[in-house]
Amino acid sequence: MIRPTALILTANYGSGHVQVANVLAEELKNKGYQPVISDLFGEAHPIMSQVTQSIFIKSFSHGSSFYKWFYYGTNKLNANTITQFSRYLGRKRFLELINEHQPHFVITTFPLHAAPFLIKKSRFNIPIYTVITDYFAHPFWINPSIDRYFVASDSVKYGLIKHGVDKNKITASGIPIRADFYRPINREEVFTEYGVTPSSRVVTILAGAQGVLKNVKVLAQRLLKDPSLRVIVVCGKNKTLYQKLKPLAEQYSDSFRLFGYVEKLHEILKISHCLVTKPGGISITEAAAVRVPLLLYKPVPGQEGENAKYFEEKGAAFVVHTVDEIVSNVQKLFDNEALLSSMQRNLELIHHSHSSSLIADYVMEEVQELYQVTR
Repeated sequence: MIRPTALILTANYGSGHVQVANVLAEELKNKGYQPVISDLFGEAHPIMSQVTQSIFIKSFSHGSSFYKWFYYGTNKLNANTITQFSRYLGRKRFLELINEHQPHFVITTFPLHAAPFLIKKSRFNIPIYTVITDYFAHPFWINPSIDRYFVASDSVKYGLIKHGVDKNKITASGIPIRADFYRPINREEVFTEYGVTPSSRVVTILAGAQGVLKNVKVLAQRLLKDPSLRVIVVCGKNKTLYQKLKPLAEQYSDSFRLFGYVEKLHEILKISHCLVTKPGGISITEAAAVRVPLLLYKPVPGQEGENAKYFEEKGAAFVVHTVDEIVSNVQKLFDNEALLSSMQRNLELIHHSHSSSLIADYVMEEVQELYQVTR
């Protein structure tokens, strides 16, 4: 039996958009579809894509003022102006994908306006859906040809409505994350694997997929001065950072655990008592899923800043800008059980569990109704 195809369009600007695409693909595959994931911009314009991705990553480390200007400057522009500019990027490649795979529907996890524009212009009878991967909706996501938006929270929904999107086209589904975060673990085995005990006070530091978190060594050294703490650092793909921290791991072999890229991140987060990280949409959603209080370090103005603001306002995170602030707030959390419990409850209130299943079921049901009508 030939499976119906679902086309998922994404872009490799940060890891979050691709992660969400992969989660949705797995969900759809389990439900009987054949998912096809395309980095549309990267496939259509590989050189331009590589250059702009490099600039994007560097802007988080060295060009935050430029990124702030770009993000909030374009936020003030008319959404239609942005849409008109970007609708030409990847058009030829998108038509190739449509002709090759004949998808029943299209999902985008990045604002790629060539897809909805061409679907409307070419009069394809293909629904198109967008999953917004942060806790704030920049107007660049908005396109009048999108059939439905799936968003992280009601606040994102209201933001879209303010920009003129029909409220009936928005579902507050939450952000899809891997199913591993909802599966139970053998805690005894996991504690043993990571060299901690149930009574350990575990602080985890995520440097991010690209390892862009700053001052990690200084922070780890400060935290390790407290013999009651167990510190885990995940360096992501930053091999330089990993090598820089190896001597520290050898020096504090009983209380420090060092990792590069980790597949089973859910295990580490489930045994952590607090998490120091950049406020990327996926990272903070994963933390919310397992209710680990957040210390959001030096958010870059833009989507990071908006994500951090949302979690801080909900009482689920501290926004911190210095190593001293991190150390102080870690101590505050461990000294105040009521505060720790309150933050965990607030994380639970923020989180929408099994978002990928909700999105897949909604899309499949709507597409099935469409096909019945058009037969």
